[in-house]
Amino acid sequence: MMSAQQARARAAHRRTSPFPPAGSSSESVIPFDHAASFDLKGIPGNIVQDVINISSEGTFVAVAIGYGFEEDRARAVKLGPANSLGSNSPESNPGPAAAVGRVLTNDFLPSKLRLSQVPVAALIEGFRLNPNFDRLIFADTPQTAGGRRGVSRDRNFSALPIPNTFDESIIQRIKPLEEISFLFSIVDSGTGRELQDEPIHNLASLGKSNGERPFRMLAQPLTFQPRSTIRLQIIERSEGVLGTLFIVLYGYKILGSCPEPLARALSATASAARANGNSSSRIVPFDYVSKFQLTGTPGNEIEDEVPINAEGGFVATSIGYGLGVDSLDVTLNPFAQFATAEGKTSLGDVPFSAFPTGALQDGIRIRPNFVRIAFTNGGQLEPLFPGDLLNRAFERLNRPEDVSFRYSIFDTGTGRELQNQPINNIAGLGIANGDRPFKPLARPLMLLPRSTIRVNVEEHFGRGTLFIVFQGYKLLDAPAAPQIPGQMPVARRRARR
Repeated sequence: MMSAQQARARAAHRRTSPFPPAGSSSESVIPFDHAASFDLKGIPGNIVQDVINISSEGTFVAVAIGYGFEEDRARAVKLGPANSLGSNSPESNPGPAAAVGRVLTNDFLPSKLRLSQVPVAALIEGFRLNPNFDRLIFADTPQTAGGRRGVSRDRNFSALPIPNTFDESIIQRIKPLEEISFLFSIVDSGTGRELQDEPIHNLASLGKSNGERPFRMLAQPLTFQPRSTIRLQIIERSEGVLGTLFIVLYGYKILGSCPEPLARALSATASAARANGNSSSRIVPFDYVSKFQLTGTPGNEIEDEVPINAEGGFVATSIGYGLGVDSLDVTLNPFAQFATAEGKTSLGDVPFSAFPTGALQDGIRIRPNFVRIAFTNGGQLEPLFPGDLLNRAFERLNRPEDVSFRYSIFDTGTGRELQNQPINNIAGLGIANGDRPFKPLARPLMLLPRSTIRVNVEEHFGRGTLFIVFQGYKLLDAPAAPQIPGQMPVARRRARR
């Protein structure tokens, strides 16, 4: 008959052992995101739809829903004519009416373009050099200019003239971000049931689209069987707003069986730690960081792998991210030649060569609090702008909250993707300036020792150092199981057999 001391020892062994009991079986559960994407045309009343297909490898359980909008903010603008006279001359500022219909008649050098040739709306909202015309605008490549791609964007302007037929393509106006408006409905094709009685407005059901709000938790987890589908329909309401809308169902996938016994051991240890409040020294909080240098080139793909060390597994419980950017200030080249008189500067005569090329690629604008003194009453750039304010009059558009990219995460230990398609950062993680809680994973992600997390990023807008952080805890090597008093050690029992 087992004594009370032996019973307590056996119970302690079950709490501390990282391995499940003999003969036990458990399903493998991994966090997973299912996303649907929609190309919006900016036509109110336009209906678009997408279907999410649940794979055959397991059941998907949705616990929350969120969304984000990857807006196409670039708009083509037409350059105005180059003035042969200085902007201080009355002939050089004939007024808006006289400028209507005037076009560039000669080929032009990109470095010689002046601010007076940029439309007023683009100067106020922001403009940038068109990244699709880098080969015409610059004489070098990012690799030769900065050594390693993404480290530096200061490049040299090309000395070859650009044909005047490209006067509508060289620069782009960057419109401010807009709050999108649409109606949506979701149908579970597996059961044939709709999840709402009528199409719902996005703000009423999901909150703002810029990622400042937490993801909406479902009142009850929603289970989708293997090979079933989820149909989503969108009715546009915003006019002239173009881009790709992402609606994401956050949850976890239940696989049929666990392919790796060690994964079950890690899962058992994590469950015991959560159930018993175990603060053992064998379980320590830990973060794994994936870092990228965003170049600001739309469509550029970069990849990083985070190795999990060999001393123990890692359990990720949430994901956070942020963008580290340079200063937003724009310091003009002191050696650039443009009209100055008595400490005054003609803003219209300031050439593109006076600006850092990295700032022109990121996008610049006149600071909102300088607009009143940067323009005359007639809407022209100020011909007598104070020279000592020149380096404070402009700012970059490369702000952390404006960064936009698509990401995908791959667990090499199990060989599985953690999403059905690359997901927009706002839709999957929230806004990049930190004004949101970290995204909790629906189920902890068990990462095996010596495996890696592979993260792929496709750039859309923004430049700087991107940090994607997997937050959780590390499971160190398990201690030896305590010997139960009065029981023979396992090795000796096996030897006697």
